[in-house]
Amino acid sequence: MKYKVVIITTAIVLFSGGIDSTACLYWAKQKYSNIILLSFIYNSKEDQVIQFTNEYFSSLLSIESKIISLPFLGEFGLNSKSSLIKTLDDPPEIKDFSQLNNKNLTLETAKKVWIPGRNILFLSTAASLADSLMEPVDIVFGANKEEGESFPDNTLEFVNRMNQAISLGCVNKVSVKSPFSDSIKGGIVSFLIEKKAPLVYTSSCYNVKNWSDDRKPIHCGRCESCQRRKRAFLDTKNSDPTVYDS
Repeated sequence: MKYKVVIITTAIVLFSGGIDSTACLYWAKQKYSNIILLSFIYNSKEDQVIQFTNEYFSSLLSIESKIISLPFLGEFGLNSKSSLIKTLDDPPEIKDFSQLNNKNLTLETAKKVWIPGRNILFLSTAASLADSLMEPVDIVFGANKEEGESFPDNTLEFVNRMNQAISLGCVNKVSVKSPFSDSIKGGIVSFLIEKKAPLVYTSSCYNVKNWSDDRKPIHCGRCESCQRRKRAFLDTKNSDPTVYDS
């Protein structure tokens, strides 16, 4: 029996502007001829930087950009008192790298920035967009091993279960790919450096409040996500180009 080989040429990259989703973008550039850079805003402290990084990288790499507003998700974040929502308190701080190894602490900080069902909603919306294109499409998602230890929707198990649902819920062939699901932040940084990605224009910070004169996001340097970014550069012995708040 001969099987028909389906060549997938289109990818939707879920993009937040951080190093994980930027790595997904550069990974996808190697494999697909058509890419849609898909971002979501929802009244979070990250909205402005998400919009800017989406526009910056879509222009830099000459790919299609799409930004979808989900105001109701911001309402859900208010209900859960997530510190990612603009009107609520700043996200919790991590004093130094050693605290990142305290799983009980990182589970607690994860709860404080949790947006209810966010990645379920993001992947479902991306799948709906993919299905509407009436061709086979891969959704590229930045799940990674390091954050998967604190966020269950960043794990390969989550990706596999979403794929099961998507396969039943879409008419066309739509699949979620997570190329860095076995990687930690250091490996992701090394990949981006190898690809000569402009890392200084990516943003890991939960709470960017200002920009440099040349539009580089100024990281707080104190939230958990900033600390993971700092450790990744240190562990890989690469110079960190990030602009941090002094």
